[in-house]
Amino acid sequence: MAEKSFVYETLLRFLEGYFLKRDRESILEMTTEDVYCIGLQGQAPAFNREDFGKLLESHIAVDSASAAYRINAYQEKTIGEGNWICYCELETYMDMDGEKLNLSWWGITVGVQKEGGSYKLGLIHLSEMKNWAERGEALRKLYPDTSSPFIESLYRHLEESSRDSLTGLYNRKAGEVLISQALDNGGEYIFLLMDIDNFKAVNDVYGHLKGDMVLKYVADKIRRSFRDTDVVFRLGGDEIVTFIYPCKNRQAIEEKLKKIIEDYNKNMQENFSRISSSLSWGGIFSSRKRTFTELYQTSDKIMYKVKRRGGKGYLIQED
Repeated sequence: MAEKSFVYETLLRFLEGYFLKRDRESILEMTTEDVYCIGLQGQAPAFNREDFGKLLESHIAVDSASAAYRINAYQEKTIGEGNWICYCELETYMDMDGEKLNLSWWGITVGVQKEGGSYKLGLIHLSEMKNWAERGEALRKLYPDTSSPFIESLYRHLEESSRDSLTGLYNRKAGEVLISQALDNGGEYIFLLMDIDNFKAVNDVYGHLKGDMVLKYVADKIRRSFRDTDVVFRLGGDEIVTFIYPCKNRQAIEEKLKKIIEDYNKNMQENFSRISSSLSWGGIFSSRKRTFTELYQTSDKIMYKVKRRGGKGYLIQED
């Protein structure tokens, strides 16, 4: 099991030295000479053990109090012979008179290398963040052309953790966070909720593998129709959310929806002619800040207006 692997044990020794013992030397003994570290309390990255030691020294001197921690969402994978990478989300806290006082949430990625008969840390990405959709964004901006196999693996790992495994779209957690960030900036947006009409019939008549193909087709069509900066994610089942921000041209968005609906109808007629299925969209065009729940509930009601009139269309309300 991953929880009992040497990679996991190496991570535990690092966390113990960093959060509990606050022991710079024990951590440095675990690292390779060319250890790469980014994200340590917003400081500049370290490219070797000496630089990393300076980061540790300054950070531990500022914050010398130990903290308890809880590991969540641990994952690990082999990225090459003698090389592994692992990731976890970490909650740190302190006990104050028997009451748990939350300190922070962290995302931690560690690269482990086999060096002789021991296991060393070759990469450390430790970032204190309130949300996980931001993981890796700063890293990509700082080092877009890196050739480091560890950084390339980190890119892939961070990307995979925010994506829906079937469609390749953002997953719900990442999508909600990205939308919340955009809403904080203000400005006009369109929030759209899409549902595949009669999708159950696709699975019942053609089987779930074909149903997955239909869902992936729709997801890819939507993703390609909008900008890379727009947020498209799978909410669950056959529901997909599209958040267009900033949005100055509602008419252009409506033309995109018409084309997606038209292409879907053509695909179903050609490849799934034994059943009737279409797409229903509902959404709002607004500049008012809302919670994700408010956006979803409002758009869901609008979408069902489309369904009640037969589906196969869209309705965007403005406020």
